[in-house]
Amino acid sequence: MVSEIWMPSPHYSTSRGPYNKIVFHTTEGAMTIEALGSWFANPSAGCSSHHGADQYKRTLGAYVYEQYKAWTQGNANPYCLSLEMCAYASWSRSTWLGKPVLLDNAAEWLRYCVDKYAIPWTLLNDSQAQNPDVRGICQHVNFGSWGSGHHDCGGGFPMDVVIDRAREILAGGGTPSGTEGDMAVACYTWQDQNYYAGLGTNGEVKFRQPGGEFFAVDTSQSGAKSGCGLTITTAGKVTISYTNGKGAACIYERASGGGTWGWASISPDNSFR
Repeated sequence: MVSEIWMPSPHYSTSRGPYNKIVFHTTEGAMTIEALGSWFANPSAGCSSHHGADQYKRTLGAYVYEQYKAWTQGNANPYCLSLEMCAYASWSRSTWLGKPVLLDNAAEWLRYCVDKYAIPWTLLNDSQAQNPDVRGICQHVNFGSWGSGHHDCGGGFPMDVVIDRAREILAGGGTPSGTEGDMAVACYTWQDQNYYAGLGTNGEVKFRQPGGEFFAVDTSQSGAKSGCGLTITTAGKVTISYTNGKGAACIYERASGGGTWGWASISPDNSFR
């Protein structure tokens, strides 16, 4: 469950399709969940969202019951769960990263939706977002004219940070501590910001990016012997290298833009010792 304040909007439909997409929006004006609630309650507004998040409190605004269709992304409305973040699409990445409460709220909402509706962690491209049957996570901009032609959340929105923070939140509560015991840590500077990879005390491969905490990239993995190496391409693809418990050289990789981590052994016969 998430903490929320109920501020009902009259702008919704009782019929909807299957919820296949989790969608992030920016308000482009309202900077608190209360101000957003006032706007959604305005009879002339003609719009709404399921939830809203701001930078000032660790709770969400709730405006439309989830069993109903909110009015915020045009033709995509029947298939979407929507969060309005009290923010501007013009914000740079550094501005977004300076709003940790807002990003934590967004991450908690994302995790809640993923868990409740079994929506995959897939980050959708434009064509996938515009297919009602494809399930995953996207921004309003990905819908194009089908979703009213909006441009939020903007090129600076750190979707990778929000997804990573959401994945840190374990079912049943809590996030991993940002302070580990003895860690072998690698640092890589990308776009003038520092990123870190290291091994936790139980040999878990962990990653940390600006504004976040160390988290395990694969919660089922442990027992690594040494590492880590860390590189990030110009496009933003992250590669973490390490040696596993059998002595094999292995990597975790995450595509640019965030999302799930893929694993591979680069010495499957354990020849690297």
